[in-house]
Amino acid sequence: RNPINLLYFGLFVFTVLINVEHSFSEAPKQNGYFSGSIEFDKNPAYSINTNKIVANISTVSDETMLEITATSKNDSQTVYTHIKNFKGVGTYFIPGDGTSANIGNLIKDIQDYQNKNNFYEATRPNSSGISNGVGRVNITSYTKDAITGDLVLIGNNPAGQQAILGSAKFKVNLHP
Repeated sequence: RNPINLLYFGLFVFTVLINVEHSFSEAPKQNGYFSGSIEFDKNPAYSINTNKIVANISTVSDETMLEITATSKNDSQTVYTHIKNFKGVGTYFIPGDGTSANIGNLIKDIQDYQNKNNFYEATRPNSSGISNGVGRVNITSYTKDAITGDLVLIGNNPAGQQAILGSAKFKVNLHP
């Protein structure tokens, strides 16, 4: 009945509506990360830590594929994995289990992409049956928004040198 009370009531309702709207708004997204130790050509191992990590999930011929690429912030070192027949949480072996040709690459300098010795690969055996590196990707969490897991990879370059990525942890946002 008092116009001042009506004004206070209207202000109260407005304040409640604003607070309710803010409580249901999206939470800020956390950046993805990649962290592990890497060793090239029997040089001392050192840490690779970056938030420059991307993932792509695609479907080709009824087969779901996952690609994860992480590039160091300090230099051009890159870790690349390509998992065929991706089904979510689980362990995926590189070069694969015989039915899938999963790929893992450690790239010493992505800027010098024409130098084949910069690419340390873990792929299926060649025509002579010679294996080239091994690895494992363990996906521990998979949602529509992010993938979390760990990665171990040993690759060789054409010159016979070896690179080792030891127990790397990663989280990658699927919708950056």
